[in-house]
Amino acid sequence: MAKKEVKTEKAFECLSVTSVQVFPFRDGARCGNILGLANVVLNDQLFIRGLRVMDGVNGMFVGYPNDPFYKGEDLRSVVFPMTRALREHIENCVLEKYQYETENATVKFEVELTHRDLSGAALQMEIIATSEKKAESKAKARAIEIIPATKESKEEWVILKVEKHE
Repeated sequence: MAKKEVKTEKAFECLSVTSVQVFPFRDGARCGNILGLANVVLNDQLFIRGLRVMDGVNGMFVGYPNDPFYKGEDLRSVVFPMTRALREHIENCVLEKYQYETENATVKFEVELTHRDLSGAALQMEIIATSEKKAESKAKARAIEIIPATKESKEEWVILKVEKHE
């Protein structure tokens, strides 16, 4: 019986980062060496939440989500890239987005918004963004995380006030 040769592809050629969300911590709000959190989407099909932008001895790097129920001395990652090329690709995308967010989005906005389910009450939050429009969209996205009952009705958020703080 003749053996068939199997042509293997590099994992990096199959998977690529199609979307990156980075949430940098404000100055002073650091959690140890963690500078921020990130989410990535691979090939518009796999969402990985909970990546950490870390500041280490050799510079910044990306930490992967750990298993909170693992009882060993070392940490065990829940998800991680199998190849060096994919790890470098994810790390480059996340760190580039982190640098962009921290260097370009230095304007703070005070945003107040409401929803019909809040019966006239309003949510107030401080948003770091580059423009008022981006501040509004970030505030709406964060409000949906705060009040999960309104996830189905994203368009019903109403912006009451956007004030720029330098």
